[in-house]
Amino acid sequence: MPRDIHPLAMLTQSDTQAWVKQRVINVIKSYHNAADVIAEPIQNAVDEVLSAPGLPGDGEVRITLDTDENTISVRDNGRGIPSEDIAKWLAPDVGSKRADFLAGLVRGHKGVGLTFLAYGFNFFELETKTDDEHYIVRLEHGRAWVEDPGNEQPPVGRLEEIQGGGRLDGTGTIVTIRLSPQTEPRSLRHAFPTLEYATTAIRNQTAAGLVEPPEVTKKRPLKVTLEYKRQAKTETVPVAPSYRYPHEDLAAGIKVLNLGNWLKNNKNSEPSAKEKKAFHACYWVLDPKELKDLIGAKTGEQLVEPEEVEAFIDTHDVHVYSLFSYSASYRDQLGDNWKIPRNRKSLHFPSLRVATDGMISSWNREITLTHRGFNVDRTWLIYSLRGIEPDLGRKDFPPNVHDFLRITEELVANRLAEQSRPFLRVSPPRTAPTQPGYMDPAVKAHVRRQSRMSPRLLPGIGEISLQTEPQAEQDVIALYGELVGLGVLRHLQPVYFSGFDFYDSFFEYVPSVAPDALKERLPGVDDVDIREAEGVAEFKLTADSVLADVVSEVKKWSDMKFLVCWEIGKDRTAGGNAITFTECEDAVDRRYHGVTHLARLETGGDHTVFVISLSHLLRAITAES
Repeated sequence: MPRDIHPLAMLTQSDTQAWVKQRVINVIKSYHNAADVIAEPIQNAVDEVLSAPGLPGDGEVRITLDTDENTISVRDNGRGIPSEDIAKWLAPDVGSKRADFLAGLVRGHKGVGLTFLAYGFNFFELETKTDDEHYIVRLEHGRAWVEDPGNEQPPVGRLEEIQGGGRLDGTGTIVTIRLSPQTEPRSLRHAFPTLEYATTAIRNQTAAGLVEPPEVTKKRPLKVTLEYKRQAKTETVPVAPSYRYPHEDLAAGIKVLNLGNWLKNNKNSEPSAKEKKAFHACYWVLDPKELKDLIGAKTGEQLVEPEEVEAFIDTHDVHVYSLFSYSASYRDQLGDNWKIPRNRKSLHFPSLRVATDGMISSWNREITLTHRGFNVDRTWLIYSLRGIEPDLGRKDFPPNVHDFLRITEELVANRLAEQSRPFLRVSPPRTAPTQPGYMDPAVKAHVRRQSRMSPRLLPGIGEISLQTEPQAEQDVIALYGELVGLGVLRHLQPVYFSGFDFYDSFFEYVPSVAPDALKERLPGVDDVDIREAEGVAEFKLTADSVLADVVSEVKKWSDMKFLVCWEIGKDRTAGGNAITFTECEDAVDRRYHGVTHLARLETGGDHTVFVISLSHLLRAITAES
C-alpha cells in the first residue's frame, strides 16, 4: 500500500517548523554552481558503487540528461536504500558516511545532497531496489515550498511499493529531478548545450572524473555512461572515469611533455637536440617528497612552522599537478578541441583548483603570482588532497588549506616554468586580428561624444574634464580619480589601483577632508570605528554586474566594503544567489560620506557593501536646494 513519508518530521521534535525550513533554505542556497545539479546525484552513485561491500562486477553509473523533458536521472547498480532509511536520508545533516570519508572510501558525507535534490526542485523521484524490496518515492513542489515565505508546512513524500516492472531489474537506485523556472539552472538545454560539453562537465566537475593521485580507495572498477537526449534524438557515450587534464585530448600537432617523468629518467642531463624547443606545454605532478624539497623552510600565516607544513603534506597526501605553456593560444585550442562553448571557461581555462579524496571541487580561483605577467593565464594548478572538509568547497576550504595554497603556488609555478624553458617552443610574435566590433579610435570618439558627460560643472568645485559618460569600467575608474582630484571624493582615498589583483582598489576613509557640498547632500558619519575606516573597493560600470563575479567565486562578497559604479542597474538573481540595492535614507544608514546605496547578497549574511553610484552622486551635488 502507498504511504506518506515526512522527511523533515524528525527535525521538528525540538525545533520549530520555521527553523527547519530555514535549514533547508540554507542547504539549497549553499549550492552556487550550475554543475551541482548533476554533481550531487553522481557523487552519491559513485560513492555507492565504488565503496559498497559485496557487489559483483564493475560499479556502473548511468547519467541521463533529457533536454526535451528538462530532467536529470542518475542510475547506479549499488545495494539500494532500505525503505526504513529513506526518510532520514532526505532530511538535512543526516549522514552515515563520515567514517568512510576519513578512510578515503567516499567523497560525500555531509548528509545534505539528497535534501538539495528533494527540496531544491519541484519534482523529485527515487526508485530503489534492494535484495528485499523494490519501491519508488516521489516528492513534489519542494522548491515552491522553499520559495513561499508564508508556508512553513513542508510537502509530503509518497512511497509506493513496486510489485512488478519498474526501471530497475537488479539492485540499485535511480534519482530523477526536473528543472523549472524556480530552479538554478532553469534549463538543462542551456546548462549543458551539447553532448561534448556535458561529457567534459561530468569529468571535470563531478565525482565521475576521479583525480589521482592520491589513490582513491575503491573496491571495483568504475564504468560511467552518458545518455544525452535532445530534440527527440538520443546519443549514448561512455565517459572516461578520470579527470580531463589540460594535457589530454589535444589537437593533432600539439606536443606536451611529461616533465616530471623526464626529470626522473634523465637526471643530470640536458635535453637532446630533438627535445629542445619542441613542445607546446610541459606538465609535472609533484609528489609529497618533491613538494617538501621545493618548499624548504617556507611557512605561512596558519602553518607557521616548517614542521606544520610537512605535517599538512603528510596528513593529506598532497600532490600537485601543474601545466605551463608559452603559447597564448593553448587554452583556446584546448577549448576548441574539447568542444567547449566560448562562454564556458571554467572547464579549460588556466586556474587553481582543488580535489579532495579524488573528487574535483566546484571551487576554483585565478592563480596568484607576485610577478604576475603571462605566467598567470598560461598556468594550470590542481591540488589533490585527502580528508579535507568541506569536500566540495561550496563554502570554501579551511584557512590552513588556503594558507598552503599561498605558500606553494608560486613556488610550483615558477619551478615548472624554469624547468620547462629548454623544452618549450617560443611563441611567434602575434599579430592580433581585428576583433569583432572593432571601431577606429576617431570614429569611436565621435560616437561617444553623442553621450556627453552631464552634469560636468560642479558648483563651487570645478568642471569635470572627462567629456563623455562612462560606458566601461575603466571610464568609471577615470571619473572616480578625477573626482578625488577635484576634492569631491578626497575623503575616500585610494591606496592603490590594480588591473591584476583580485580586487581593483583599497580605500582609506578620511572624513575630515570631505567637502561641505557632499556632506550637505550625501552625509555620512565622522566617528567611524578605526577598524571600519578602510577596505577593499571594486569598480563596475553597473553595480549589479558584481554578482557574476561572486557567483563564479572570482570575488568574495565578505571581502568587499566599497563598490563604485556609474549606475546601479537592477536587483538580480544568478547562480542560485540574489543581490539587492536600497537607496540610503540618512547619514547613519550611509555611514560614509557620498555613499548612495547599500548592496546586500541573499547568502551574504549581515555583510553590507557600500555603493557609490557616480551618476547619483553628481545629480545630488548639482541638484537645486
